[in-house]
Amino acid sequence: MTVPINVEVDSALLISAQALADLLGRWPASDGALYRLLAARIGRLADTGELPAGVRLPPERALAAALSVSRNTVALAYQVLRDEGMAASRQGSGTRLVPHRTTPGAVHRANGFFTGLLSVAPAFDLSVAAVDCAPQVAAALQDPASLLSERERVRLTAGTGYLPYGLPGLRSAVASMLTAFHGIPTAPEQVLITSGAQQALDLLLRCEVAPGQAVVTEEPTYPGIIDAIHRAGARPVGVPPGDMGRLASVVGVHRPALAYLIPTHQNPTGFVLPAAERHEIVALAGRHQDVTFVDDMTLAELPIGDGTAFDGAGHGAFASGPPPLAALAPRLPNVVTAGSFSKTYWGGLRLGWVRAPEGIIARLAAAKAAADLGSVPFMQGLVAALVGSAHEEIAAYRAAWARRRYAAMATALAAFLPDWTWTPPAGGLTVWARRPGDADSGGFAQAALRRGVAVVPGRLLSVSGERSAWVRLAFTLAPEDLATAVKTLASA
Repeated sequence: MTVPINVEVDSALLISAQALADLLGRWPASDGALYRLLAARIGRLADTGELPAGVRLPPERALAAALSVSRNTVALAYQVLRDEGMAASRQGSGTRLVPHRTTPGAVHRANGFFTGLLSVAPAFDLSVAAVDCAPQVAAALQDPASLLSERERVRLTAGTGYLPYGLPGLRSAVASMLTAFHGIPTAPEQVLITSGAQQALDLLLRCEVAPGQAVVTEEPTYPGIIDAIHRAGARPVGVPPGDMGRLASVVGVHRPALAYLIPTHQNPTGFVLPAAERHEIVALAGRHQDVTFVDDMTLAELPIGDGTAFDGAGHGAFASGPPPLAALAPRLPNVVTAGSFSKTYWGGLRLGWVRAPEGIIARLAAAKAAADLGSVPFMQGLVAALVGSAHEEIAAYRAAWARRRYAAMATALAAFLPDWTWTPPAGGLTVWARRPGDADSGGFAQAALRRGVAVVPGRLLSVSGERSAWVRLAFTLAPEDLATAVKTLASA
């Protein structure tokens, strides 16, 4: 049987209180008595198979502590489950879920981070680093004729629309963007268009990693890669961001199939890997060509410091930090670059890309054909036109947009949570902050959620799932909302 990510289930099918708290997501976001909301959410997890029949629920006191609620709340929730025939209790063996409406095939891995996306949105969501629609993109979506001629629009709706490699025009536009703005010489044949960077990572894991093989990631890292690694049946191994000695050692010892790195504006820390260390990674890739090294550039065009995304020299050369890995080794067959328009243009576009040797691109396209037959052509056509005519303008807009929001969050943190510690990020959309003391941040996240603010406890960004006093705070809301949200966190 499969189990929730980062959860150890013993022979008695016991799920820990922290693991169950992760899976519950935003359970108290609706109105009603807390114990009924808790019972309903546990019942929902049983319905979907995320909690398998027979699992023993955590002791009342332990779950109450993990959720920052009273023990009576948990006791009443368990009683509701028993009354509705969804759970049974026996002296000395605790409370177990009983079989009712699931099949063995329904049981699947579950990620506490993504559980929140399926729940009711809180008043202030600091858990998802997603951006609203850039005005240039909104204008194109509202009036495609302002960007595309009638002939071009007709051409986009011709044929079946099944394009596993992506629309040729967008593949060419991404290749030109990488060449001109990021210094990565790229041909259209080296580009695959995906439904966001998340699908790009999922396809890479499916095609480059066999079940049981090791995958190296930074620790902490983007939670989406943790989910994808586990769903692929791979074995994650974490290394601290920027620790080249550990990275080299792990690659040599574990012989991973893939190493996933975020050198520019690392998620969640916002750290930028210096040029010297990037050269070390390229040298490591050259010595271990059986390992696929992935450079995730999804946040690369979001500097927060004094620099700007482009140097304004006409050619639009990328100048917010050291060069991407592929710019240092454009011909290495095992260096792959992934990115997305979600963090600059709009998350709702769901368009990402992979830059890789043609052999890898062909494998990824075959997997994408089986997954969804190709991303929406008309949207790709609009984005191709935007990349060709307004990419630098959109990137500059979004970087300024992010700086204003970061400034609002930084000011609020200093004012309302002065005992928290955090390093100002060089870029990206999140602050990685540590609460005082060593207590796991999961309980704090639950208390904050009941006050209408969602944050990500650090444990969900760890490949080991260890207790963590850190939290990730996304600064993508309006500046005034960020200030209110942080003030609310202080009351939690």
